[in-house]
Amino acid sequence: MKRIFFIASVLLAQFTFAQEQETVSTDEKKCVLPKTDIYIGVGGVFYNDFSLNQKIRASGMPEIRETMPELMIGINSLWEKYSFDMDLSTSYSNKKNSTTQNKFASGTLRLRGHYNFVNKSRILLSGGLNVAYTHNDLNLYSRNNDINLNDLNPENNSGHVSLKNDIFYAGPSLAFNLKRKEKLSIRLNVGYEFAFTNGKWKSDYASVSNSVKENGQNRLMVGVVFF
Repeated sequence: MKRIFFIASVLLAQFTFAQEQETVSTDEKKCVLPKTDIYIGVGGVFYNDFSLNQKIRASGMPEIRETMPELMIGINSLWEKYSFDMDLSTSYSNKKNSTTQNKFASGTLRLRGHYNFVNKSRILLSGGLNVAYTHNDLNLYSRNNDINLNDLNPENNSGHVSLKNDIFYAGPSLAFNLKRKEKLSIRLNVGYEFAFTNGKWKSDYASVSNSVKENGQNRLMVGVVFF
């Protein structure tokens, strides 16, 4: 009888140990963490025509450029089947003629969720959706402005118009990642984003009459990032 109890105890201990190993193994599989990298990049943004350009053109002033360089910094999380990006980017342009000039600055927060169609040691191909929020600042001013620091009364100074707008975008995107070295990857991002909010032009310094909306202002973005 003692021998039976001894054998049963040994079998029970072995079974319990095996169950613990299986539980740990299962938990490890469930808690797989993504590979996370910080990246920097350069690219370009290609807008279709700004609605505001029609009014700028009618006033004889230089229009907002539709092609702008873009700089970005972000973070990438990579799973076997999925990848996720969050990045901040900025773009800037200016254009002038003999009498007037504009300066346009833009900042974007972009989220990118992708499914990995191909995920190999050297190559990654993925596609999915971009969602972005963009804030734009535009300054239009005379190149012949003169500021007298002895007379800073705004009523006696003119020749400067400051405008801003905010737009939410969403659209499809693709990414091709070439893993050249263990600690260096290069990725090409391509996306087309549709404006989903009206993007009405406003000002912090004045009420704006006869404003226009930029809800048809879609854009193509192309970027190369390094991480």
